[in-house]
Amino acid sequence: MKFTWSDQKSIILTRAVVAGTIAGCGIMTVSGPWLTRWMVSAHALPPASGPVLLGMGYVCAVLAFVMLVSLYKFLRRIEAGAVFVPANVTALRRISWCCAGAAVVCLAAAYIYLPFAFLGVAAAFMALIVRVLKNAFAQAVRMKDELDYTI
Repeated sequence: MKFTWSDQKSIILTRAVVAGTIAGCGIMTVSGPWLTRWMVSAHALPPASGPVLLGMGYVCAVLAFVMLVSLYKFLRRIEAGAVFVPANVTALRRISWCCAGAAVVCLAAAYIYLPFAFLGVAAAFMALIVRVLKNAFAQAVRMKDELDYTI
């Protein structure tokens, strides 16, 4: 039997990866205190930085959950054939703001541990990419609405 790849299978795979990432975020969020203690001791950071890093981690966790749930819903709508709809524009806007928020948090955390700056820059870059996609989707929704009202 020959295996063929399709857009449907791609969306299903992507949704499965997003769902797995949500589960991974949940595990890391629950493990936050342990991970923070390990990081502070492994990298010889000042002990007072632990609670600050833990708080920043929880802020990033909230942003990650909001982003991943929005992405999952976005994929569900695309799978259902609702591509250029206002809800997808809203989801992309939410995703880009979550990435931008994570960039700010990570750049602030770079004050404690410099490698967080790389995460901040990556998150800012992702925010820009998603923002461009959001603008393209918004334009497509406007064009679709205009076309729907044309006889």
